[in-house]
Amino acid sequence: MNLGRYREWILPEEDELSRDGITRLNMRLIGRVSPLFLGLTVVLSVVYGILYLVFGSRYTIALLSVSVCALMFVLVVSVSRTWERDALAVKKRSTRWIIESLYWMFTAWGIVISWKMYLHGSQMMIMDTVQIGFLVLVCCYPAWGVIRVLIGYIILFVLLFQADGAAQINYAIYSLMIAMICFGTVLRYGVEMRNLKLVRDLNSHTRYLEQSSSHDELTDMKNRAALRGDFPSYCGKKVSVIMADVDHFKRYNDTYGHEIGDVILKAYAQEIVSCFGKECSYRYGGDEFLIILEEGDDIDLSAILLVWSDAIGSIRLDVLPEEDHFSCSYGYTEGIPADEKKLRDMVVLADKKLYEMKRSRQ
Repeated sequence: MNLGRYREWILPEEDELSRDGITRLNMRLIGRVSPLFLGLTVVLSVVYGILYLVFGSRYTIALLSVSVCALMFVLVVSVSRTWERDALAVKKRSTRWIIESLYWMFTAWGIVISWKMYLHGSQMMIMDTVQIGFLVLVCCYPAWGVIRVLIGYIILFVLLFQADGAAQINYAIYSLMIAMICFGTVLRYGVEMRNLKLVRDLNSHTRYLEQSSSHDELTDMKNRAALRGDFPSYCGKKVSVIMADVDHFKRYNDTYGHEIGDVILKAYAQEIVSCFGKECSYRYGGDEFLIILEEGDDIDLSAILLVWSDAIGSIRLDVLPEEDHFSCSYGYTEGIPADEKKLRDMVVLADKKLYEMKRSRQ
């Protein structure tokens, strides 16, 4: 017998994300279903009120039970409305305590009504209905869920024994009912935890796909796909478009290999992001990088480029000889592009100025 597996069902590991997910699920279900039950109990109260007026005391228990239940659902609806107005309710320990209190409130009601019905020779369906209702609507940690179900039924059976030794009880049927509710509690929690994990994994994979589709895998900078999406945000604003590349990058690749070339590109990308920020920096292709700065009135682009160029020159990599110094070339243009075509023209112009700078150094 694999006891470890059963232990995982009854005492599964639970982290904060899981607890918050279960609490959020319970809040949502309670908020959606409680108004329906409130309406149902109000209608039943009216119906049993009419029957009480017509037929007398034989409907006293029914009228009192549904009336009290209606009042309890008024409380539940009020609580759920409070949760809707509180964005942090799911994080609060008090929310879990309130849900637990609601369980015991309805369980106490179910015990009392079932006991009264038993004394009048009726079947005890109310307690079972309450437990099954909470099993469906409120997900609970398995071990505690089983314990609280057993506590509720033990209290009920103690009352029945005091009445007549529980002589009218079919133990086989009620034992089976209790076992099914306990099993359902364990199974429900496992299913919901699995669903929460699947949702988290799906969200994580979606974020990864979004990241990988818009960011360069090597440097983690935005790529040209992201640039196309960002183009509209730059139009109509004063911007500086800078195109830069790694001087003698082909020599590095040919001499040291492409793996070292990748290390160099990552070092360049890091300096670009450090100087200009990640949101406006793009790997344009190969060893070319594009920066689009939204200019302020006091920006000194030439000074910024000199600082960045000095930072590139100070790069030292353990995989290269100490005397191997890096440098970069760049070209830039400034303006207010009216539309995406004008912005693309600025990118082309910055690229031309980049190669003008490279030719002037030869």
